[in-house]
Amino acid sequence: MAVIPVLRARRPLVPGTRMAIRRTEPGSLAVGDTVVVLLEIADADPRVGTLGRIDARHEVFGGHAMLDVAGQSLVRVADLGDDGAEVTPVDVDERPDVDLEPTLAALRRYMAVRSEAGEGGDVHIELSRDPVTASHEVASHLSVSGPEVQDVLEAGTASKRLTTATRILERETRLLEAILGSGGR
Repeated sequence: MAVIPVLRARRPLVPGTRMAIRRTEPGSLAVGDTVVVLLEIADADPRVGTLGRIDARHEVFGGHAMLDVAGQSLVRVADLGDDGAEVTPVDVDERPDVDLEPTLAALRRYMAVRSEAGEGGDVHIELSRDPVTASHEVASHLSVSGPEVQDVLEAGTASKRLTTATRILERETRLLEAILGSGGR
């Protein structure tokens, strides 16, 4: 197993999305390099991160760099050391037959209530028909804390991630509806 450099971020990098990450220590990371992006959590190390590719590097004041990282796939962190992490893939050949309709319905309802609350939301949103990809897409739409998104990513299989995300979507929808119903606009 190869050791892959680790970057820490305030929000989880979800496969299929991009993120700019400030690199505070000078390093040799360059465009095209593979990295593991882990959530920055005090006194804890996430068990699941995202394998990513550095698409751009921008030098900023003081020798720091902004790295534009594209998330590719979820990986389980097997060993985290000073030089990086050893990782194993999470979704290898996992293409379960999952009914995506309950998750899609919950996501659309959540987006409608977000839109009504003035936060913006696409009520015509679609999900990939592939459960693994759909579980990543849903996680990227959650407007909850980074650690809670990390919980979704660490839920295990795609079907467990979808179930966890659906539960969060339903909870957040109820909360927004309660706020809107009480005149909290």
